[in-house]
Amino acid sequence: MGPYDTINKLEELRKKIKNYTTLTVAPILIFVLPVIMPELAAIFPLLIIGTIGAMIAFSSSSRKTIIEFKKLYKETFVVQLLSERFNDVVYNWDSGLALDYIRSFSVVRQGNRFKTEDYLCATYNGVRFEQADVTIQYHTSGKNSHTTTYFKGRMFVFDFPYKNVASVRIFSDSFAYRAGLKNKKVELENLDFNKRFDVDAFYEHDAFYFLTPQMMERMNELKNRYGNVAVHLMGNKLFVAINMSADAFDHNYRQPVDYPTESAKINADMQVIVDIIDTLSLYVGT
Repeated sequence: MGPYDTINKLEELRKKIKNYTTLTVAPILIFVLPVIMPELAAIFPLLIIGTIGAMIAFSSSSRKTIIEFKKLYKETFVVQLLSERFNDVVYNWDSGLALDYIRSFSVVRQGNRFKTEDYLCATYNGVRFEQADVTIQYHTSGKNSHTTTYFKGRMFVFDFPYKNVASVRIFSDSFAYRAGLKNKKVELENLDFNKRFDVDAFYEHDAFYFLTPQMMERMNELKNRYGNVAVHLMGNKLFVAINMSADAFDHNYRQPVDYPTESAKINADMQVIVDIIDTLSLYVGT
């Protein structure tokens, strides 16, 4: 199926979703019938039961069609563009990174609500990476229930075989809800960098080994571009977490699908991965 055939099919699905939404809400008008047509008052309870049944059926059909829309969008547009830019692409739009795996990153505090999707594993310039959208929240129930979002954004894992260290973490100063870890706080000679980032390490010399003047410049560039950033170098893996309000590789089914617009958006989502690899020079290990 070509891109414009896909657009036509997506538009059909989008209209179905819109119709189902209208049909889900429309039966509510049944509640005004006894006012404008008193003769229907006797059968009003039956009308209520029928209305509730219709609303449930329309709502279920709407959810199924939304899933069908997302599946078609992601398995055509997204997969096609990912494959054009990256190698060895494995993409699962309805699953993400495993919770235990994310815990092992040791960058974000763990809550009791967890959501992840848009898992991608591929290579770029010889660098293997994984990524997914991740939301971590802590919810308290009871009289004063409250939900705190610890993290919402994208998490990445990059192969980094040239630096094998125990643990070095770098947090931008405004990165909140950090995972606890028995590392030592490290103060670098670059005072400006110390103001913008918090650094800790299992072995202090690893931090100086990794955070060369060039790497500090690269971290500054990454922060300037994306704001809240956390980086953890551990073993031969580099874990990166970036707070982002929008999910990657998504389309709002309430809006028409325009091929140039969607291509630009998906490319922008891919560019984040490329930016991290290029900015931190992961492919040369420096």
